This record gives sequence, structure tokens and C-alpha cells, in this order.
Amino acid sequence: MTGHAHEPESSTEAGQETGRRDAQLLQEAIHKSVSASPEAFLTTVTDVEATSIDYWEEEIASSTWVVIERGEEVVGIAVARQPRHDKDQDVDPNTARFIESVWIDPGLRGSGISERLMKFLFEVECEKNPEVRQFMLWVFDGNGHAIRLYERMGFKDTTLRNVDTGGGWTERKYQLTLDTDAMKAAEKEENEDARREDLRQSGVTYRVLGGNSE
Repeated sequence: MTGHAHEPESSTEAGQETGRRDAQLLQEAIHKSVSASPEAFLTTVTDVEATSIDYWEEEIASSTWVVIERGEEVVGIAVARQPRHDKDQDVDPNTARFIESVWIDPGLRGSGISERLMKFLFEVECEKNPEVRQFMLWVFDGNGHAIRLYERMGFKDTTLRNVDTGGGWTERKYQLTLDTDAMKAAEKEENEDARREDLRQSGVTYRVLGGNSE
């Protein structure tokens, strides 16, 4: 019997497979983060379990998701989204992004890795969309750890509050405006060096979902 040569996988098929794997990884990462830190999310574990892989594929396609991985385990995650048309009509979608779902594995907290994850997300988003200079986020009023991180990074409390969260909690809106100096090549190189040091010290890599690891 004459054997048939194995047909090489097309780039489209490979891309679809990678996208599917990343969507699965994202769902698992969000499930893990909500399970570990339910006080930091409006989403519940039940909500995450009810979503399809197609939903997470669309998430990756429509927003910028970055993760920190140690081996095959996600130990950090964050996303930058465009302003929502129904809620953020006063925000310019060309120059501003909302940061959401920031989470670091408890075992890595206190090491500065949360700040490096945020800076990585800023770099990636600004490379994709050079006009972006403003980042905003909502944080629960009682989440002192996150508030201290954001204020240390230069986020300013806008005094806006959202008490209609569905869980009886109050959210505070913070805003960071990057000046041009913040995106200098020297600082970017410094951030890259810090991430390489994280690889040496903690065995972690930073990656854009749908993209490559550093």
C-alpha cells in the first residue's frame, strides 16, 4: 500500500489552533483569578464557567490581553479595552483605554511584578495604537492593595464613584495620562531588562495572548 505524505498545516489552521488554545488559557486564567480573589471582581466563577470558548476568542480579538506565565501556568493577567459606547461616551476611543482584570498570583505579590505587568500592557497597547496616551480603570473602594499599586504608578483619583455594581460595593475611577517621556526608548529598555530579570529570578515570561512570549 502506498502511503500518503502528511499535508503540512496551513498558516491559517495553525493560527486558528493557537487562537483556540489562547482562548482556553484565558478562560482558565480568569477562572483561577476570580476563584483566588473574588473580592476584586464583579464577575463570578459561575459567570466564567457559563461562557463559551468562542466568547474568549472574541475577547482576545477585540481587546489587548497580556499574561505572565510560569511554564504552562498563568500567574498574572490584565487587559486594555476600548471605552464602551454605552457607558463611556465622554471618553475618546482613539486616545484612551480602560484597564481591567488585573490579577497577580498571591505568591508573586510584593515583588513589583504587578507594576511590570501594567507597564508591559501600556507598551503593547501604545505600540498597537500610537495615539493612546490615557489609561483609566475602576477599582473597588476596599481594595487597598490595588489602590496603592495604581497610585504608586501615577494614577490619579478622578473623584468619580460608581455604587451601582450589583454587589453593594463602591468603585473609584482612576486615570493615568502618559507624557511623551514615559515612552522613551531608555525606559522601554529598562522595562525589558526587568522582565528578563523576572525570567531569571522567577521563571516567568510575559506574553500577549494571540502573540508571542518575551
